[in-house]
Amino acid sequence: MSSTAVCEKSCIHGECVIPDKCLCSSGYKGPLCGEDVNECGLPERPCSQRCMNTHGSYRCYCEPGFTLGPDGSTCTRAAACSSPRCQFAFQMERGGEPRCLCPPGLHLAADNKTCEDVDECQRETDACPPRQRCRNTFGSFTCVCQDGFVTGTLKGSLRCRDKDECLTGSHRCSRHAQCVNTDGSYTCQCLGDYFGSGRTCWPRRAPQSKALMYFNYKLSRRTKTRPTPS
Repeated sequence: MSSTAVCEKSCIHGECVIPDKCLCSSGYKGPLCGEDVNECGLPERPCSQRCMNTHGSYRCYCEPGFTLGPDGSTCTRAAACSSPRCQFAFQMERGGEPRCLCPPGLHLAADNKTCEDVDECQRETDACPPRQRCRNTFGSFTCVCQDGFVTGTLKGSLRCRDKDECLTGSHRCSRHAQCVNTDGSYTCQCLGDYFGSGRTCWPRRAPQSKALMYFNYKLSRRTKTRPTPS
């Protein structure tokens, strides 16, 4: 792979291998690797029984009376006398009691049979690199760029770079203000003849000349001395 390849449009879930050609990560497809692969809909299903598609991956689970094998995809019939009707799988404890198990990314619910999603975004504060935020998915999580940043590639690796709102025109500055780009955001500065927040700018009142002041004075005197109609 060439480390100097440049793609005009950034590869979302993959890397740029040759000019304008993305190599997608597992679980993604499309010209920019932005489309999720539905593994459960493939001709060769990855699960022996039930399959649930997730963002960029999938999860296998079994029908009642079966247990999920160590490979995470094969279901085998459980002994009727020992099966606790777990949603996914179970194992026998030392005392001979069965205990339900959940795949990675899930945890056992209060009924001790079904599995619930683990929100990795709440458990792990540093789950994602800088400039990225965590988005929880069923059984897993994904990292997406924070507001003010866009997906890009640097030496073949996925990165979040600053979004230049001033260049793209996506800012909310007044037409009487100058947009100044900052890292992850922007500021608005009213032009010299205007003042305000930058998103809203008002014209400054120009000082009146002596001739204009005299004209306004004469006009006001004429208005005051005008006779009132009877």
